[in-house]
Amino acid sequence: MWARVPHPGGVAKARPASIVLQRLERYLHDGQDEPVELLCSLWDDQKAALTYREIREAIVAGDFTEAMFDEFAQDYSIFIADRFASVWSQSLIAGAQAQPAIERLSSFHFETQSPGVAHWINERSAQFVTRCSDQQKEAIRALLANKVVESHTVDELARLIRPCVGLTAAQSAATVKYYDSVLSALKSEHPRMKAESARRKALTAASRYAEKAHRYRAITIAQTELATAYNQGADEGIRQAQEEGLLGPMKKVWRTSGDDGVCDMCSALDGAEIGMDDSFAFPGMLLFPEYKMLPPAHPCCGCAVEYIESSASRYA
Repeated sequence: MWARVPHPGGVAKARPASIVLQRLERYLHDGQDEPVELLCSLWDDQKAALTYREIREAIVAGDFTEAMFDEFAQDYSIFIADRFASVWSQSLIAGAQAQPAIERLSSFHFETQSPGVAHWINERSAQFVTRCSDQQKEAIRALLANKVVESHTVDELARLIRPCVGLTAAQSAATVKYYDSVLSALKSEHPRMKAESARRKALTAASRYAEKAHRYRAITIAQTELATAYNQGADEGIRQAQEEGLLGPMKKVWRTSGDDGVCDMCSALDGAEIGMDDSFAFPGMLLFPEYKMLPPAHPCCGCAVEYIESSASRYA
């Protein structure tokens, strides 16, 4: 069943959303299940492949080996090539087809094998693998920090780390904190319960907590990646049509849902018109090249760009 991460939108509309935004929202609603399941399946496979012996050795050593971290990175590389690249390709096509300016072109066909599409997928793949690998390394190292290791037994921590594979450092820390709180409550409410029984119950609760965190993270990534590729597809589609002489100079316009839930940053961008090769002005560090040329502006951003004919071409 589809579940959406809270993001700008969700309360009564202040005005009707633009057609491009309506189409993006519908696409995110209908298209998230597949990438969410793919991501959760990847993390399940990574957890299953990691033995308790390897985890115990890492706890004693204070860190996983670089070879183990390399295996995680390789997992993400294979995942992208075998599974997730097709999700991006589908989103690129959908984004191009959703633009009214392209919809009117009966002779236009979006080329998925164009240099622009291939370059974008390659760049996005590298960014995705690097980001996820770094986050995985950061999360594991946070779990192996002295203050965490010193407050848990090796066996206890080994069984806590495994469910956290695939989570961020903050989510992993929250899982450990949840485990500690459940264990403390059990000891307080059931003083005669055996220590091992209390730990098992707390670990079961923590594992369920981690599963929910995995789902939440998968939804966040899925919505962000779908929206990113969708808006990129719109941009690539317009450029392909221009190369074929089917469209003249165009401008891009930032569109939000126009409701009270839109974040301040995106609300300030609503309706902003800039040139095709210009960047939108919003705060924050440059996460990757061309980051500010298109939505999303942040994780789970549901904004879209609409392409309109520029005044120069309108009166040429």
